[in-house]
Amino acid sequence: MPGKLVIQDLRKKRKVTNNMAEGGEMSSGSTNDVFRMEERPEHGMKVLQGLNKLKQDGILCDVTLIAEGTRFNCHRVILVSCSDYFLSMFTSGMRECNQKEIELKGITAKGLEKVIEVVYTSTTTLEGDDIFDVIAAATHLQVTPVIEFCERNFLSGMNTTNFYDFINTAKLYSMQNALKQIDVFIARNLMQIAKENTLNLLTYDQMVSCLNSDKLCFREMDIFHITWEWLRMDPKRLCHAPTLMKLIRFPLINPADLVHQVQRVDLMMSNSELRQMVLTALNYHVVPHSQPLLNTSSTRLRSYVERLVSVGGREIHPNPCLHDELLVFDSKITSSSLLNRQEIATLPSALSHMQVLVYNNFLYVLGGCTTQCAHGESAVNSVLRYDSRFDTWFQVCPMLNKRAYFFAGALNNKIYSVGGKFKDGSLATAECYDPAENTWELISSMPMSYHAHAGATFGNHIFISGGYSGNHFTPDMQRYDPLANAWEDMAPMLTPRGWHVMCASHDKLFVFGGCNLNVNQQAQPVMQSECYDPATDQWTIVAPLSISHKEASCVVYRDNIYVLGGYNVQTKTGQKLVSKYDVFSGIWETVGALPRSLTGVGYCTIKLPSYDPEELQAEAD
Repeated sequence: MPGKLVIQDLRKKRKVTNNMAEGGEMSSGSTNDVFRMEERPEHGMKVLQGLNKLKQDGILCDVTLIAEGTRFNCHRVILVSCSDYFLSMFTSGMRECNQKEIELKGITAKGLEKVIEVVYTSTTTLEGDDIFDVIAAATHLQVTPVIEFCERNFLSGMNTTNFYDFINTAKLYSMQNALKQIDVFIARNLMQIAKENTLNLLTYDQMVSCLNSDKLCFREMDIFHITWEWLRMDPKRLCHAPTLMKLIRFPLINPADLVHQVQRVDLMMSNSELRQMVLTALNYHVVPHSQPLLNTSSTRLRSYVERLVSVGGREIHPNPCLHDELLVFDSKITSSSLLNRQEIATLPSALSHMQVLVYNNFLYVLGGCTTQCAHGESAVNSVLRYDSRFDTWFQVCPMLNKRAYFFAGALNNKIYSVGGKFKDGSLATAECYDPAENTWELISSMPMSYHAHAGATFGNHIFISGGYSGNHFTPDMQRYDPLANAWEDMAPMLTPRGWHVMCASHDKLFVFGGCNLNVNQQAQPVMQSECYDPATDQWTIVAPLSISHKEASCVVYRDNIYVLGGYNVQTKTGQKLVSKYDVFSGIWETVGALPRSLTGVGYCTIKLPSYDPEELQAEAD
């Protein structure tokens, strides 16, 4: 449509008046002066409003459409612009070309009224079953804008009692996108559909679509009950039992329910294929230490939210103590949400300065201190594993060495622990855990003993930076190759440091915070931040921290790096503040403050089961 014009000079970003200043008058023959004319969107709306006013006043209307005895005055040119049906009617020599009144069969007056309203205003209001009349009329008359309007708004009135009417209409008019959305609606509302006794309306294909969906925000035990209920509604459906039951994630049902509820369904035990599904799930629970290796669709959560979680830590003041909570943060890390944490679990015993890592969504808590010690006197070798699916702890085989102030990371289906400190001093040793065998074994030791170092896994290597070794903080960077079982010296950091953090993000390794010693052997904060490129073995300086973080934690969460809490070397107090680093802009932001000042806290991100549709929708948005 024509519109109000805006002139932009595409040749250069300069005003047209510059030419006037240089030559007095603009040359009309200049081939360099190219202008683009753009229309304002509001102009199109004004045109529509004007046309609608003409229709309402009966001005220049040249055709009357009739449906079920109701008459509608219209403009032929407007109808032709939106409809191939009317284009053919009014331009191909049909007898309707010259008729002032045209009666339309096969559509309702309500449907035609709404179609004309959308054509003239681009919007309408729908009540009750209006959408079905409008779709029928728009499809019959081939009014493309209205068909698109209907597809966008088709499902607005759907609920768990009338959804099947929408399925039939969508199939009738080949609305494939709407059918996909209806499948999602059924999956999200399957429990309510079952409660309202409309489960029987679902077809086999719709049940398959549901059970294949990750939108089912119900416990797997409930999904089994609903599936079995659908099967038993019609004896002819029982032949589909093996196919449908294969789509149920039986390992996500706890062993007690598998025995007392699933096995009590006669068909599950009498049919050899179904019985094997149950036995496989029970075997999965019998060998818990190897569960992280069985990372398949049948063992993964259907519906979850990914959250930042904190584990344990040592409180410095006002109440010096160790903590045992697992706390989960809100989805967005803001100044207010930092204070709004919820406890989801409790450690078997309070810990600080341990290592936490998430491997295939199992949270491992390794080593750490069990008292307010300063030099690792109470270091332990325990390894705990938390399963968010069942809210349970599992005691993993302990490490060979007691460790605090060390690094642990997962790489290629193994877990590695490197260096650290215990009551007898620093460690150079490293060890590897095999979840398949639930055993630890020593690997090649580091060249020297280190503690208060930082580490990260990247590619097929483990990287260890800095730390305290030989009575000083070091800039050392070392890389471990599991295939060669060997350590290699890499380019050192630009600044010696320990008690710092390190993480991998966007093919780079980042190092933040920590401390070093001044000439008087007193701790001083390291504010300089560094970035390491594993491809070139080079370090570069990035934006420095604005606040001191020692003994802090670091986590990559939603494309940002967060450095949380720790100790403020400058003020010699606990550090409550949380710093966020934007990898793309290279800018730091102080997000807010934690409610308590803690050091030696373990932070990680983990997927937690969620059965709240609103929470899942908010997560998707």
